[in-house]
Amino acid sequence: MSDPVSAMLADGWVARHGTGPKPETAHELGARLVQEARAKALARALGDLSRGFEPHQVDLDLFNGDPHMNLRYLDARDEALALHGDDLTWQPEPEPELDEGAE
Repeated sequence: MSDPVSAMLADGWVARHGTGPKPETAHELGARLVQEARAKALARALGDLSRGFEPHQVDLDLFNGDPHMNLRYLDARDEALALHGDDLTWQPEPEPELDEGAE
């Protein structure tokens, strides 16, 4: 295609109708990373409850902003309380991770 108008029209058609993957925007990336972190925190909290432990506050703070995850946690906590006789054991808080370069 040596004609510049034909090349421009072809590029426009491909851009409009092409089915190639669209790059992830920064907003979409942020939302995906937050959702993944919340899902991991909920999984840890549900695992703690199934073993009869109260979840760490750090995990609770991560997913409390999502009403659906919070409802799942509350349902699982009610089940754990019924299963373990209204007595869940407190775990020690995990040690914060230290940077290797910081002293």
